Amino acid sequence: MPENMKYRLSEIINLCNEQGLRVQQLDEDRVDVYLREDCILSFCNLIDENDTIVGFVGTPWHAHGVVQFMNGSDTYIECDELDIITGLVCGELLIFSRYLSFELIDRWIAHKDESLDVKYIEAGEELTICRLA
Repeated sequence: MPENMKYRLSEIINLCNEQGLRVQQLDEDRVDVYLREDCILSFCNLIDENDTIVGFVGTPWHAHGVVQFMNGSDTYIECDELDIITGLVCGELLIFSRYLSFELIDRWIAHKDESLDVKYIEAGEELTICRLA
């Protein structure tokens, strides 16, 4: 995997430490960021697959490489791994959690200006939105 494609895990650790976020390096290719005690965002370099992945522990949402976030009806921003942390800390990016019958079924990141479409919410479904700062 070329170095310029890898997530910069050591820089993620430094940025999290500067921002007061708990961070743990599980191995040389994975860093977990504790946004809240029950909300862990993992950044992984998948060396054998020549890929990177970011996602929340225990939920299906994930993204690869540089992530695009809608910030209007037809516009988006691109965020690398450091931009994601910075965006969460400054409040530009939000954490959405989806519960069904009080069980967490998904969690994802969205830009604060992205439109929220709730017309397909199921009975017993709940969405929560968390702004870290």
